[in-house]
Amino acid sequence: MKNAVPTIGYLGLIILLTGTYLYVTDTATQSTSLITILIGLALLATFAVFDWETVKNLLDRRSTRYGANAAVMVLVLIGILTFVNLIGSRYSQRFDTTATQRFSLADLTVSVLEELKQGVHIVGFFRSTGAEAGLQHELNDMLNQYQYHSNHISYEFIDPDREPSLAKQYNITAYGTIVFESTGKTEHVTRINEETITNALVKVTREGQKTIYFLEGHGEHNINLTDQTGYNKIQQLLQNQSYITTSLSLLTESDVPEDCNVLIIAGPKINLLAGEQAAVRNYLERGGRALIMVNPDFLTESADFSSLLASWKVKIGDNIVVDRSAVGRLPGMNEFMPAVMQYPPHAITRTLGGTVSFFPLVRSIEPAAASHDTLVIQIIAMTGPRSWAESAFPKTREAAEEMGDYTPELDSNNDEPGPIPIAVAITAAPRTLTRQDMTTLTPQEIALRPEEHELKTRIVVVGNSTFADNTNIGLPGNSDLVMNIVNWLAEEEDLLAIRPKSSDTRLIQISLSQMWDIFILTGVLAPIGILIIGVVVWWKRK
Repeated sequence: MKNAVPTIGYLGLIILLTGTYLYVTDTATQSTSLITILIGLALLATFAVFDWETVKNLLDRRSTRYGANAAVMVLVLIGILTFVNLIGSRYSQRFDTTATQRFSLADLTVSVLEELKQGVHIVGFFRSTGAEAGLQHELNDMLNQYQYHSNHISYEFIDPDREPSLAKQYNITAYGTIVFESTGKTEHVTRINEETITNALVKVTREGQKTIYFLEGHGEHNINLTDQTGYNKIQQLLQNQSYITTSLSLLTESDVPEDCNVLIIAGPKINLLAGEQAAVRNYLERGGRALIMVNPDFLTESADFSSLLASWKVKIGDNIVVDRSAVGRLPGMNEFMPAVMQYPPHAITRTLGGTVSFFPLVRSIEPAAASHDTLVIQIIAMTGPRSWAESAFPKTREAAEEMGDYTPELDSNNDEPGPIPIAVAITAAPRTLTRQDMTTLTPQEIALRPEEHELKTRIVVVGNSTFADNTNIGLPGNSDLVMNIVNWLAEEEDLLAIRPKSSDTRLIQISLSQMWDIFILTGVLAPIGILIIGVVVWWKRK
């Protein structure tokens, strides 16, 4: 027994240290860790009882006292670190010191998370090996940021190869699919970026789907065409945000449908008939929402919306905007494709800072009068200072042939110098239903809109429609702008485009003289200084 006592002591010490490690690192359950610690303490106590002389001699040594002091200091340090970790876990705070805040969520995302009232469970289906493991790590880091701002977010990762039944249950057909679940609704996404994740959260937590109608029958862009002039890509972007998109012909429909949340009129070439104009006007006056895009009369005719928009105090310029900035010299660009980098403050433009959008063949759109109590008109896009609104331009091909080589030049007497407004947003102030409204509304609408109900009309007018076609929607900023417009019209501001954070490679530009200064300092003076110090030290030690 006596020979076994030292072994009991060593074993007790090992078990005690193991239990402490399990408790601190949380690699085992708390009960398991405590039981392990108690076993270690019991073995050490047994060693002390049966070999007290050894323990006493050990305690009397000077090295033991020093070791005990060191152990106490270590325990105090561990206690401090544990306390700091506890405080940090309960009152955590994140700081992003990067210049572009690339490791922080956008303000719009934070707002969505703070207003989240219901739980959302996220399941990522990634293989545990290969490139997908890196994608899983990236998504995990991002979702940690989402959890930091909301305790309604939970997530897990599943390897579909190891759990094929779960993959089948969630209808997973591709690796890297992310499923969002909330209140019986699901949303599948395959891209890992903040915009996709945030919009998926909004989709599974909002009620119902909204319908976007595209007017047709007047030469407008077709949402089903995949050619250069079609609007198929816009339709896909809208459907990705859970909008229902469909075409509308007012030749077959007497009124704009009741389920129309946004009416889009995309660059008609011929005028709307009187009955069609009346239907659109009635829709807007009853609190409708519309995006109206009017192209300039440059070598072709465009529909006239001046009378329709007159009551909304919008002036459509009889001109074409010319841009002589450096942007026009970029590949694929010209002076008839102005760049827009100025976005006055508005709900539509709050996420567009630093983006550039391009408008091929655009006319000016500006308020005809100042905003007042019943109507608010705001400019949302302006061209640069080196642009102007050209008034002397060929409107038809016959006129172009008569003019010969057409080279736009700024005429200070007739042309308006830049910046030129090319898009406005209109909001009708709240107003009650009139007797005429009561006679034109359906019984269903009257039930939903009592006499004291406030009507809010929203209209966006843009002096160009090709900026959103299949050819130009991929240009920087164009998709963000058009989607922000539609989301604002539909009162879905939470879905405004969130642009990913850039790595923002920061370059230091050094002149030739500065380069010589750096070379002399680091390549000449510094080595000479080190050499002198070395010689001095050697001389003193000699």
